[in-house]
Amino acid sequence: MVRFAPVHGILLSARETPLTAGSTFAGRPPAPEILVASRGRDRLRPFLPLPMLDSVDLPLFDRIFGKGRHASAARTAELRGDLARAAELFGEAGQPDEAARVMLLRADSETDARTKLQYLAQASQLATKDSDRHKDARLRRAELLLALAGDTAVSAVARHEVIEAAKDLEAIGEQLKAAEAFGRAGDKEGEARALQAAGDVERLEFLLSSEQFKERASRAREDRTKDVDLMIACGRRREALAALDELLKATPDDAPLRERANTLRSRRVEAPIVGLEMLGERWMMVLGSEVVIGRSEGAIKVSSNAVSRQHLRITREGDDIVVRDLDSRNGTQLRGINLAGTLPVRDGLDLKLGREVTLRIYPSHKLPGAVEIDVAGQHFLACVGKNCLPVEGLSLDAGPDGWVELLAHGTHAYVGGVEWTQRATLLAGDSVGTSRTADATLKVVST
Repeated sequence: MVRFAPVHGILLSARETPLTAGSTFAGRPPAPEILVASRGRDRLRPFLPLPMLDSVDLPLFDRIFGKGRHASAARTAELRGDLARAAELFGEAGQPDEAARVMLLRADSETDARTKLQYLAQASQLATKDSDRHKDARLRRAELLLALAGDTAVSAVARHEVIEAAKDLEAIGEQLKAAEAFGRAGDKEGEARALQAAGDVERLEFLLSSEQFKERASRAREDRTKDVDLMIACGRRREALAALDELLKATPDDAPLRERANTLRSRRVEAPIVGLEMLGERWMMVLGSEVVIGRSEGAIKVSSNAVSRQHLRITREGDDIVVRDLDSRNGTQLRGINLAGTLPVRDGLDLKLGREVTLRIYPSHKLPGAVEIDVAGQHFLACVGKNCLPVEGLSLDAGPDGWVELLAHGTHAYVGGVEWTQRATLLAGDSVGTSRTADATLKVVST
């Protein structure tokens, strides 16, 4: 007999078992027999003999000395609340479904949503494919992803997660929930596929008819957008902006459309002052039938406490351009004497506003019929009631909404080779020529 070392209180020994004459193994050497015995006080207590090692019941050995021990330790760890260790031991014991069950328990006890998602993903990977536990883990993870995405508009990052959840729901047979998720992500093809799989004919027909309506609306919007492009190109910017605002009423969440409308609105050239480049010079044109100079009101503003809110007016009386003090606090002086009533400009005037700010007004040699104004380091040119420009056939005017318009009289205006309408609204950056191929003669540089 050969005796083996004790293992956990159990001794193994082997002995030869004699063969009888009728034995199946007659003619072969006696087969050793393994005895399993428990350690006693003074002798071995034999159990049932086990066959030769090459035919030993290995699962039994495994339960006693291998994976069975891991499973037992896993249950112990679970009972004491160490779920991480329990899942690990169940995995080592070759029981993935039990490991998945423990990961689901970890997910239930976790308060952080992102960590909970990780546990649910691990549970779905561990569980046997298509088992109830596997489906449960995927369902719970998908529902959590949808909850995290919220009910508001789905962002680009959240959209990826919502589609991932929708695909999980679709894979485990939750077609109606999958359709809802695809719909939230804006994946109409996925939504239609899930509704078809669910057999929801009514919702599928409604979806398809809605998509057809949206497609028609989209084509109409594209056509209207092309109209806007044409309006902008030919100088009808007021109409283009109105068309964009109308489109935004129908699609208020269209961010590119809103940005385009805002950009167009910000480039409007508004009266009363327009910055132009003409004849190689920069001109600051003051539009209107009168020019008011003041500290906080009027076309030309002068930042000085000596100047009143509205201090002086330049206007036209008959063929003459005249100035008038507007009952200012500190008055307007000509050679030290306060103005009373109107005073013609004629060959030019050198005045003081509030006895401090120098104001010079004189007829323009650049533009007949206009006056030039120098005040507080600023230089302006005003036609005072006349629509005049140094470019023959073109003039400026302010529309009823203050948007500056370019008027063509007996000539044509072109921008980028496109002929403008006879009364076009200006945008900052416009370069206008009087023929299709000639260089620009007028450029809008500021407002």
